[in-house]
Amino acid sequence: MQYKSIDNLPLIEWIDLKTVRDSRRALLCTTVSAEKLFIDFLKSFNFVKKIYIESADELVVNKIIKDRKTDIEVIYALGGGKVNDVARYIAYKWKIDIISIPTILSTDAFLVNCTGLRSKGCVKYIPSKKATKVFLDLSILKKSSPRYHLSGCGDVLSIYTALFDWKYTIKKRKAKSDEKYSPFMEEVAMAIFNGLLLEAGEIKRLSKKGFTVIVNSLAMEVQLCNLYGNSRPEEGGEHFFTYCIENKLQNFLHGEMVSFGVLLTSFLQKQKWLVLKNFMDVIGLNYKPDNLNKSIVLETLNEMQAYVRMHKLRYSIYNDFIFDDKKKQVEKFLNILEIF
Repeated sequence: MQYKSIDNLPLIEWIDLKTVRDSRRALLCTTVSAEKLFIDFLKSFNFVKKIYIESADELVVNKIIKDRKTDIEVIYALGGGKVNDVARYIAYKWKIDIISIPTILSTDAFLVNCTGLRSKGCVKYIPSKKATKVFLDLSILKKSSPRYHLSGCGDVLSIYTALFDWKYTIKKRKAKSDEKYSPFMEEVAMAIFNGLLLEAGEIKRLSKKGFTVIVNSLAMEVQLCNLYGNSRPEEGGEHFFTYCIENKLQNFLHGEMVSFGVLLTSFLQKQKWLVLKNFMDVIGLNYKPDNLNKSIVLETLNEMQAYVRMHKLRYSIYNDFIFDDKKKQVEKFLNILEIF
């Protein structure tokens, strides 16, 4: 048996940021809106340069990396998923520490050691630097709209459809060498998934415990993937649908589109998707991202088989998906969700 190294999570600290002091020459990676809302929390930091992260396009990010300032000692990422993804990649290329300050919990990007850059119409995952620390300030999180935090559940709910696709891959004998089925990992994954569902009340209220549940669920999902060695237990067709539709519909919340992808994909998998819809309805998770409509969904589904094959994404039900055979069923499904 060949043993492998197991990565771990970054150090996560719940903290009052106004009590933190850091005199190191720092680069702040953020957005204009995040800086405006939260810069008062960071008055005791020595920011000598700022970069506003507007895109995760590979060409755009590589231009930023080439413009390195040699006097930077540490990077702070203040923002959501895109900011954290890009900032960690910059830190990786510049070989300096990075501290993450999530302002929203819409994705697991502040916990992982890879970055999803956009390239040729798809998401390309490449190694990046795991945050040295993650600072979570309840005052900052409460200042952001609940919608953003609730959407973070999407990267945990995706376990439901990803596990189906994993077992489907095994059944079809399409598994790669790094996709060996593990009943143990499946049980752990389902425990994380079910644990999230059990805390619907706290998540809906976004109490301190509710915030902790979302963070801990994301952390356990990430560590699950670290233990397995890749994202097979957590990422399947629901994410691939999200990557594909991004070419037609931009500026949506990752977690909201993944949540819609979970509902759609679990429906196509003939799983009990209404259980997930009920959970999303109870906590107030929006699974109908802005500007999503029937036409765009159908157009995306019509392209899915060619898309997953062209980009060589992990095997899922979409590799064998025949759009014309499922179109009427999908239209009825969209009517139930009132997506017209």
